[in-house]
Amino acid sequence: MFRRFYPAEMAESSYDINYEELYRKGYRGLIYDIDNTLVEHGADANAEVVALFRRLNKIGFRICLLSNNKAPRVRRFYRGARVKGVKLHYIFNAQKPRRRNYLKAMVLMRTTKKNTLFIGDQLFTDVYGANRSGIRSILVKPINKAEEVQIVAKRKLERIVMHFYRRNRWEKMHQLNVVLIGFAGCGKSTVGELLAKEMGFDFIDTDRYIEEKVGMTISEIFKTKGEEYFRDLESMALKGILKSRTHTVIAAGSGMPIRQKNQKMLRKLGTVVYLNGSEEEMNKRMMTLDLSERPVLAAEKTDEDRKQLFLRWRFVYPMVAHRTVDIDDRTAEQVADAVKDAL
Repeated sequence: MFRRFYPAEMAESSYDINYEELYRKGYRGLIYDIDNTLVEHGADANAEVVALFRRLNKIGFRICLLSNNKAPRVRRFYRGARVKGVKLHYIFNAQKPRRRNYLKAMVLMRTTKKNTLFIGDQLFTDVYGANRSGIRSILVKPINKAEEVQIVAKRKLERIVMHFYRRNRWEKMHQLNVVLIGFAGCGKSTVGELLAKEMGFDFIDTDRYIEEKVGMTISEIFKTKGEEYFRDLESMALKGILKSRTHTVIAAGSGMPIRQKNQKMLRKLGTVVYLNGSEEEMNKRMMTLDLSERPVLAAEKTDEDRKQLFLRWRFVYPMVAHRTVDIDDRTAEQVADAVKDAL
């Protein structure tokens, strides 16, 4: 009954969304509500709005404002936001949740349902309209809690819907596995063990799983059989885990998501979370690793070669992951908590 109102994702605010990741995943058009999504109700576009839109244009996004407000309010906001260097469209009297103007926004931006996202703060207009139009939506928290009387009444109903939405997410999370991916040194095993303990799940490190199955260490496999043989073992292990495991946190080998044949299996296995570290952070962590236990890194002759490997692989991880969690300036415990919050 309530599923028609469920957002695809949630975020603290329009300004906290990882837009770079969305672009890497193929999204090109962003449709925004205005009031309580970008600014307080009735407020003009401010420096924060302009900075966001400039950033989005620079990334490569096309933007359209979609508001149920009348022309004067929307045009005033548009004029304040459309400074030099910012390109955007607008639609007033949008009559959300009717589909017509969601579709019109995509025509203006020259985007499709598959590469367009809607961002708004209301379930029964913003999110419901996006769902009806076949567009993914991100629900953000309203900027100002002081709202008009009719909105306050809707918020009470929204709380009921969100109760069932969160319960549904929690049930799904406990039916599936959690798969951690990322480059060597990002902390998948340490975070995975902490997360498994907190959630009451089992834990598997795919490298250790393979070692137990074949009776050889990863380094021995690389030395005697070669990397391609090891990658085949990874795919076989992934098939076995997919058939046999539930309620498990899985720390995937750093190269496992790189093989295309593994990517669908990883996503089918459970919720895939990418532990993302900045280039500076990962370079620092790589300097502390024991290369005798990291044959993939040991095969790269210099630190610069290892950095280049990281830079190549880091573009694959977000395309495989359902969620991304940043690890910079966080302890393993804090990362585990962030992963749990992201599920």
